Amino acid sequence: MFKYCPVNTYSLANLENNQLFLNHVSFFNDPFECMCEVLYGFPKLEDRSERLINVLNAWGFSDPDEDPVVELYGEYAESLSEPKIDNLIESARIGCFSSRGTNLLMWTHYADGLKGYCIEFDRDLIIPEERDARVHQVLYADKPSVIDASVMAVLYDQLDYNSDAYFEVSAQAKCYGKDLSGELSIYEDGFEEASDRIREIYQKMLATKPLPWGYEEELRIIDFAQRTSSLGELMPYSLNAIKSVVIGEKMAPENQEFIKAVIQNKNSGIRLKKAVRVAGSFEIHLVDLD
Repeated sequence: MFKYCPVNTYSLANLENNQLFLNHVSFFNDPFECMCEVLYGFPKLEDRSERLINVLNAWGFSDPDEDPVVELYGEYAESLSEPKIDNLIESARIGCFSSRGTNLLMWTHYADGLKGYCIEFDRDLIIPEERDARVHQVLYADKPSVIDASVMAVLYDQLDYNSDAYFEVSAQAKCYGKDLSGELSIYEDGFEEASDRIREIYQKMLATKPLPWGYEEELRIIDFAQRTSSLGELMPYSLNAIKSVVIGEKMAPENQEFIKAVIQNKNSGIRLKKAVRVAGSFEIHLVDLD
């Protein structure tokens, strides 16, 4: 994943200090950023609606006529609190990347027409373990996503249920010296399934853009935390998260030398490359400098 940067005080300081700036969505240039249609209010059992089926599926059922559903659905729905989607969006901080280092328009729009540079990151190493953050592929669509707060409430509950059950059974296995691996795997699988579905919803909510933006081939780091302002913040990353730094061929010589010195000082095996225009075409190639 590639971070395109102009040469300025802020981007160079971030490169030197192994940190990324994650911003609030209100500062992005897409007027439709994080726009979605939100559905609130649990569907009624007698409606037999598509929403109801989605809620039941999140709960682990498929048939609204199953006895546990008929007996417990109303009480279960009343026990849950739907998340406030606006609050989730407000709390998110986002960093933007591209999946290619040879994207002409990205070099043009975000790296000052080959006068800037590009950092190649290892997707598996870029996020510190202590951060509640994920890398998401941006979806490109012809209309905003639909987010069902009732489904999210059920999935959050399933996370809690499977997590609590896993630790309870694990404690029993340890206390009584029993092999309860089969039961543990059920709760582990349930937790992972709910987690995967929540991540898919986050992707639709925070990483869906109009089709014309598809040229960016965007990836996003989405970070969640309780925050009291809409300010962006810096996220540190480990030195080995950088795979290479790509210098634009039109970068001023003094800036090239500065970036080369920064990379050399890191002394970590980071590869240095240059993005060059290809004669006879409108393509950009990356060539090694070391």
